[in-house]
Amino acid sequence: MNTLIVSRNALDPIALRLRGLLQARVDGKEPAALSYAAFEKAGSHDQVDLAMFVLSADVDNGLDLLRRMRSSIDGHVLAVGHAGDSKVILRALQNGADYFVNQDELETEFETGMARLRIKRNNGAPTGRLVAVLSASGGTGASTLAANIATVLARDEGKSALFDLKPGRGDLASLLDLKPQFTIADLCSNATRLDRTMFEKMLVRHSSGVHLLGSPQMFQDIRRVTPSGVAEGLRLAKLYFPFVVIDLEDCFHEEQVVALRQANSILLTTRLDFTSLRNCRRILEHLIDLDMPPARFRVIVSRFGLANELPVDEAEIALGRKITQFIPEDAKTVNAATNVGIPVVLRAPSSKVALAMIGVARACLERRQADTLHGVPAAASVPG
Repeated sequence: MNTLIVSRNALDPIALRLRGLLQARVDGKEPAALSYAAFEKAGSHDQVDLAMFVLSADVDNGLDLLRRMRSSIDGHVLAVGHAGDSKVILRALQNGADYFVNQDELETEFETGMARLRIKRNNGAPTGRLVAVLSASGGTGASTLAANIATVLARDEGKSALFDLKPGRGDLASLLDLKPQFTIADLCSNATRLDRTMFEKMLVRHSSGVHLLGSPQMFQDIRRVTPSGVAEGLRLAKLYFPFVVIDLEDCFHEEQVVALRQANSILLTTRLDFTSLRNCRRILEHLIDLDMPPARFRVIVSRFGLANELPVDEAEIALGRKITQFIPEDAKTVNAATNVGIPVVLRAPSSKVALAMIGVARACLERRQADTLHGVPAAASVPG
């Protein structure tokens, strides 16, 4: 295993302690050590299995470096610092750390972090792809799209995971005619002790092979949904499923941003009307402000063919980018499927709307193949 310690300078006392811990516990190999400046100058770190960022001596610069360089690391990342400031922990997770280690309890928390990441057991195992679905405005059918592409991916890959991250108003359980016993709020409440068995019990399986983690329906449970819990759930899902589809509520709440940062593809659904396109443009700009690579964004027009919609070329000019795919308006077919809780791709697979959704799912498969062929690094993973 290739391990790396990144700190403000090579003589940082925490970095020296980590060096001993890594050498003794990770296959006995000598870990490499780089300063912040040397790490950034080196560029790609795609051969690193585990990188540890020491933040205590220079928190802001360390977190900024982690944010900018996380996509250059294929392996896991542990952030090490003082645990007294919860905002620092949250920023570390948002910026790409897989786990935060309290330097004041370094030896104990180091062991816990290593166990949680399952470094020895899972090193080299393939990780699943995360597809985030985000709506520019109401009525774009984002949840319907999420349920259907998860169904297609499950059929093609054997199984898929589907997360409903719309607390209090999620529709995925109804769209699949499922009654989840547990929700993402329960997962978050148990995030610190999740293992594979407990995680799998949180999911409810659909006959198509989709495994759903539902949204809490009681508003009082919404407060239990946390960024670190969502991140841990997504980390586990990517270990056990080839694809994870997540239906997002927005792009600014902390738990939503954590999911967006992990996504390999962000599908942004919009209609061809002024309001929806305006919101779409604002979301794209916000994602870029969050330093998310524009190559991951895909704009999808839903309900295409509505009366008086704006021309496609004008919409693309307004958005400043090409529209990737179009899902035709077919309220009759979609509503009929929704009312009986059967995905359109199963109930009316030859309909134009189903074929368009199948095309979106197949594009996700093709993108995975292209990224594998060209060695594109995986998106940052940020479990807590």
